[in-house]
Amino acid sequence: MNFQEQKNINSEELAKWNDEMVLKHHKNGTLFESKNPLVRLISKMRLKKLIKCANLNENDVVLDLGCGEGFLISFLPPVKKVIGIDISKVALKRAGEILRNKTNVQLLWGDAQNINLADESFDKIFCSETLEHLPEPHRATKEIYRLLKKGGMAIISIPDEKRSKLIMKIAKLFLLDRFLHTARKEVDYDWHLHQADKKFIFEITKNLFNVKKIYRVPPFIGNTFVAVLEKQ
Repeated sequence: MNFQEQKNINSEELAKWNDEMVLKHHKNGTLFESKNPLVRLISKMRLKKLIKCANLNENDVVLDLGCGEGFLISFLPPVKKVIGIDISKVALKRAGEILRNKTNVQLLWGDAQNINLADESFDKIFCSETLEHLPEPHRATKEIYRLLKKGGMAIISIPDEKRSKLIMKIAKLFLLDRFLHTARKEVDYDWHLHQADKKFIFEITKNLFNVKKIYRVPPFIGNTFVAVLEKQ
């Protein structure tokens, strides 16, 4: 199924596709488990930037939307409660193993575009490397807006797809592509449904959030954007 050309894909179809992608691209581990120490370092830098931007405190109730295997949650400082949601049951199973000692964490299956949780439930919401995987990312940002408490904060990250492709082309030119993570050795990445960039952030948050700040990670040279969002 070509998700890029279709709207209103049901959650079961989307879940099946994501399970296939997890099994295909994470079969040798995630970015955080790469054999390349530079890849691991840059991936952890992104998580640390997300967490720093959130300015968490011990009374916060936190949502990680698109939590995957749970690595962002594993880095969080002590907070009141964390809910992780992902549409891939394969990823959630792994997250349950990684986070089994986190007593304040609840993992739920769900579609980021249609979440069965109450309005204004969370002080802080993370959505990292998820929106570009969705057929209709603006539906997900609407859900983030709905779930966020007044005065709360959403922190999202997306790839700079144009720069990612440039890095891969240069790596191939100099025969360095063996050092790339296995999931991103192809220029066209089948798990990404959108060519994400800084403009993409403004498009999917329009009429919902003020984009308070956008950071590039790593600074200046990185291929990831981290954005801090405030409700309008």
